[in-house]
Amino acid sequence: MLYYFIMELANDIDIFPVIVCIAKLEHNYIEEFVLYHLSIGFKRIYLFENDDIPTYAHILHKYVDTGKVYVCHFPRNNHYIKQDNQNHYIPVQYLVLHIFAIEIMPDPQITHVAHIDIDEFIVLKKHRDIKNFIREYIKDDCAGIGMNWRFFGSSHNIDSPTQSVTQRFTMCGEKGDKHIKTIFRKDCFARFDGCHTIKTTSGHIKSTDGTIIEGPFNKNAPIDVVQINHYKCKTLEEYRYIRTRQRADVVGQAQEDVDNDFKKYDINEVEDLTARNLYRKMRA
Repeated sequence: MLYYFIMELANDIDIFPVIVCIAKLEHNYIEEFVLYHLSIGFKRIYLFENDDIPTYAHILHKYVDTGKVYVCHFPRNNHYIKQDNQNHYIPVQYLVLHIFAIEIMPDPQITHVAHIDIDEFIVLKKHRDIKNFIREYIKDDCAGIGMNWRFFGSSHNIDSPTQSVTQRFTMCGEKGDKHIKTIFRKDCFARFDGCHTIKTTSGHIKSTDGTIIEGPFNKNAPIDVVQINHYKCKTLEEYRYIRTRQRADVVGQAQEDVDNDFKKYDINEVEDLTARNLYRKMRA
């Protein structure tokens, strides 16, 4: 028994998964996002704050003080990087990923990286924490796992955000969405390929069923092992507010029909209590 405990402890030391994310107008939701993902085993969260006035370091001070969260105030819009002696304008989200890859990812502690947004929660269906998931699936010729979205709707709520996201919104799509976000091995990383996946130096991005994934979509969308709860719309009031920030993954001002988009993402077909129950256990 002691032998297996020591071996598991050694494996945990070897695995240091982190999250990189960008946030704007996420003050009501940021602490739940941080607490949830630290509780499932992520060692550190690198948060690029895109708000004009810095506030997240204050909200998250107890996590910042212990080194669990690094906050970088980044009040920029679309910017550029210089390549081949030319300036290439890129969306702020891609600029953040570029800076993270160049300046932060070389940290020798970091072994695995997930890039997700604040309205996305990684939900493990068969593992108690992300390290156990990594040990089982991200090995051999697997450079990373593409985790499919599952859209969560308003659950017919019209209230303001007085409770946590995972508690308020439990109704979702019956099936997973084709979009993925990727958790990957640092030693296989070549570059970010948009904000959904990466290009690899070796190995493949795969689904948990072993299917090789090319690009940002996996149409099979398995959600039996892992899924990303995508709380995109929340309530109509909240969605209208959050969309005032515009999009971080396009250059310039995006034309959005906010109320019609809300109807598209407000999917309430079945109930999924996995994240709700896990967060209640954490808080208890």
